[in-house]
Amino acid sequence: MNAEIITIGDELISGSVLDTNASFLAGSLRAIGVEVTWMTSVGDDESNIKDSLLSALERSDVVIVTGGLGPTPDDITAEAAAKTFGRELVLNKEALNRIKELFSGRGLEMTPNNEKQALIPAKAKLITNLVGTACGFALREKGKLIFFLPGVPKELARMTDNSVIPILQRENRELVKFKTATLKVFGLSESKIADLIRDIVERSEPAKISFLPNYPENHIKITARGINDQEAIKIVSKTADGIAEQLGDYVFGRDNQTLEGVVGDLLRSNDHTIAVAESCTGGLISQRLTNIPGSSDYMKRGIVVYSNEAKVDLLHVPAHLIDRFGAVSADVAERMAEGAREFGKTDLGLGITGIAGPGGGTPEKPVGLVFISLADEKGTVVKSYNFRGDRTQVRLVTSETALDLVRRYYLNV
Repeated sequence: MNAEIITIGDELISGSVLDTNASFLAGSLRAIGVEVTWMTSVGDDESNIKDSLLSALERSDVVIVTGGLGPTPDDITAEAAAKTFGRELVLNKEALNRIKELFSGRGLEMTPNNEKQALIPAKAKLITNLVGTACGFALREKGKLIFFLPGVPKELARMTDNSVIPILQRENRELVKFKTATLKVFGLSESKIADLIRDIVERSEPAKISFLPNYPENHIKITARGINDQEAIKIVSKTADGIAEQLGDYVFGRDNQTLEGVVGDLLRSNDHTIAVAESCTGGLISQRLTNIPGSSDYMKRGIVVYSNEAKVDLLHVPAHLIDRFGAVSADVAERMAEGAREFGKTDLGLGITGIAGPGGGTPEKPVGLVFISLADEKGTVVKSYNFRGDRTQVRLVTSETALDLVRRYYLNV
């Protein structure tokens, strides 16, 4: 069974809104063995919506359409569907009552244009929306299923899990099982990864290996199909383990793991604490570390020392070091890490200083020059880097590199 996803909305094709619905739907369908072979985005244009629906119907077993089910004049998906398949647009009383209940429960007055959301093509099956006012519906044409869902991600996700997936599972109980695993890599380029695992890719016939750049990381997704869950899991695990062994410590996590989460686990398991002093990253590293629930166990201080005065006043970086070597230097980074550790009374101190750009660089110290320092009770390590990219990219890769330096501290590499 193959599927096509059609996302509707001028905001999608203009690039003003990121289409996360297609990604969510593709993952949900693949998990039950439905392969997505087409994805289409179309604006709020009746003729284009009609063409997309007819094309999808010709080449796909299942079609899932999102967006255009709201109360405003540009929400025309239900009307376009009715016209495309030669059906009347009728008022669904169950949907209308549900909308009225939602407004009443929220203490709001329902306006006439909201009744539009209860209009669906004749003989379509209602898909109840428990979160919002836009109802969904499903219809069958030429023996194929077409689902229409609202474009609000939270509403779509719940309706997919509660209604669409169970319907598809009942439709075909012999679906092949799919399982996936994702390896997360930092420190190797996509081309280098491809070269290192070429042999695995060439002999991974039961599994599909995809490369997913996610700057500054590279993710490797392994997908396997089997006649049951156990077979699919076995194939995925074997392939993932082989890749992880080949790439070694450049693999920092799997699936939903994040680098900051991995670092947090290492700090906690070693009963260690950390303080972070940031200049060019402006608190990004502290933000990432504290995104993890329970991070107060190990994250004790996050200090943004953007100015020279702050470095001197808060971290006691000697002013003569800044005068002699500059704020962006190995000497200052070293004192920042040590000052953070002393200020926070922690096991580790992390110090970061650099030039994120776009200005501020010189021939001797170009944009992208960054010093990262890590201090413990035995001493301090300082590393220098020359990163490329715009300001956002330099700050992001700096935060990633700093966290990875802490990770590797515990790996002794």
